Amino acid sequence: MTSVAPSGTRPGALDKKRAALVVLVPAALLLGLTTRTWASGESKDVLSQAVTDVTGGTAAPGVVGLTTVCVVALLGLMTGGRIIRAVAAIALVLASLGALAMTVLVALRPVDTVADAVARELARTTAPAATGASTVWVWLAVAAAVLLALGSASAAVSSRRWAGLSGRYERGDKPASGPRGEVRTTWDELSEGRDPTLRDAPDET
Repeated sequence: MTSVAPSGTRPGALDKKRAALVVLVPAALLLGLTTRTWASGESKDVLSQAVTDVTGGTAAPGVVGLTTVCVVALLGLMTGGRIIRAVAAIALVLASLGALAMTVLVALRPVDTVADAVARELARTTAPAATGASTVWVWLAVAAAVLLALGSASAAVSSRRWAGLSGRYERGDKPASGPRGEVRTTWDELSEGRDPTLRDAPDET
């Protein structure tokens, strides 16, 4: 048996439910991983020689903000009109790429991450010499960020075929005009005691 693509989507394109999953699942995973230790090491400063564990939220606070932007942009992508969807798609892709870049930067520079954390702890403007190593949690965060970026790109591309909440007017349907050419809305007909649903009903013979 062959599957039929949902109405309004091309074969291979994501529908809204699948798009929500490929964005929300890695976003939630990434947010959860920011509470874990991403880098661990020791400072060579005499005032701070204990082992320093740096969580993802401390090492890259922007990841939390950008991931939240992805969730908000997804909401606009799924409910907005054509223009809103275009803007939301751009914001979604850029935010996911930004979160990925920040996560990778922490994973590749654990020494700088530990040194910066120690400098903030000692209220210094310059980071002291330190040692550091990336943990398995940061690499899991990188994997989640990659999935988020891929899911965001897929959702952004597929959204061009979606219908927003105002899909009727996006298809070109316009409100009826009055006798003098003024635009009449459904509210006008209801206020005059008419049933607007009867206007589109077929004539009975």
